Amino acid sequence: MPGAAPIFIIWKKSWVYRELPVSVFNRCGVLAMYDDYLLLKITTKREKAETVETALLELGALSCTLQDAVDTPIHEPAPGQAPLWPDVEITGMFPDTADSTLLSHLMERQLAGGDISAMSSKKLQGQEWERVWMDDFAPLQISDNLWVVPSFCEAPDPQAVNLMIDPGLAFGSGTHATTTLCLRWLAKQDLSGKVVLDYGCGSGILAVAAACMGAAKVYTYDIDPQALTATVENAERNNVVEQIVVCKKDTEVIGKVDLLVANILLRPLLDLTGRFAQLLGDDGRLGLSGVLSEQVELLANAYSGEFQHCETSMLDQWVLYSAKKQGKNLSA
Repeated sequence: MPGAAPIFIIWKKSWVYRELPVSVFNRCGVLAMYDDYLLLKITTKREKAETVETALLELGALSCTLQDAVDTPIHEPAPGQAPLWPDVEITGMFPDTADSTLLSHLMERQLAGGDISAMSSKKLQGQEWERVWMDDFAPLQISDNLWVVPSFCEAPDPQAVNLMIDPGLAFGSGTHATTTLCLRWLAKQDLSGKVVLDYGCGSGILAVAAACMGAAKVYTYDIDPQALTATVENAERNNVVEQIVVCKKDTEVIGKVDLLVANILLRPLLDLTGRFAQLLGDDGRLGLSGVLSEQVELLANAYSGEFQHCETSMLDQWVLYSAKKQGKNLSA
C-alpha cells in the first residue's frame, strides 16, 4: 500500500474498506473532512486490485472501498487475512472539486494494460456517505426472541434479547450465515447458569449472546488480538463484561465447560477434535460452523469417535454441526 498513513479496514459481508488514519473519522468511521465527494468506481480482476487501488490513491483518492463485483461467496477470512473476490469493484472517493473526466482519462493512461473492466463516476453528498455506510447495517432478527442491533439503530423489539453489535475490525456482525447459524443454535440451548466457551470468538458476538441469554460464565479465545479487543468492547456495550473471560490461550479455561461453540474453518475444526473433547464436560454440547455443506461429512467422521451427533442445520451453503460429548448418560 502506498504512503505511510495507517490503513483502517472494516470487514463486511461483501466489502473491504481502506482509508486514512482514524483521527479523521467521526463516530461512525467515515470521513468528515469535506461536505461533498466524487466517487470513481472501477471494476477489475483480483490480481489487478492492488494496482488499481494504488493508482487511485496516487491520484488523490481519500479512501478506497473494495467490493465484490459479482456476488461471489467467500470463506470467513482467517485472522490477519483479507482475501479478495475474483472480480473486484474498487471505489475511490475524491473531494467534489476533482474533475471526473480528467481522473478517468488519467486512470486509463496509468492503467493501459487492460486492468480496467468498467469505470464510472458520480457525485455524493457528505451526509449521504455516512447514510450509505449505516444503511448497509440494519437490525437482524435471528430467532423469535433474539436480534442483532447496530448501536445507531433502535431495537425493533425492546422485550427481546438485543445484541448491540457494530461492524468493526473483527469478524462477526451477525450477517454471515455461519454466525446466524451459531446464534440460532445458542438460542435453542438452555444456557441458564451454564459455562460456555466461544472458541475463535471474532467480535465476541456469540459469547455476548450466550451471556445475554443467561450463561453464568463465557470464556472467549482467539489467536487474533483484534478479536479479543473487540470482544471486550462488545461485552461492555452489552453490559455483560463480568460474565466474559477473555483468554489469550485456550489453556486459560478453568475446568470443563457445558457448551462450546466454534465458528471457524474446516481445517482447524478437524485438528481440534481432541482438544474440544478435553474442554467439554460429560454430555457437553458442541456447535460447530464455518463449514460448507459438501464438507460436513468430513467433519462428522472426525467427531464420531468422542461425540454423538445431535443435528445439522443449513443456511445458504453453510452448515452448523451439533454434537454431544459421549459421557455416562447418552440418553440425556
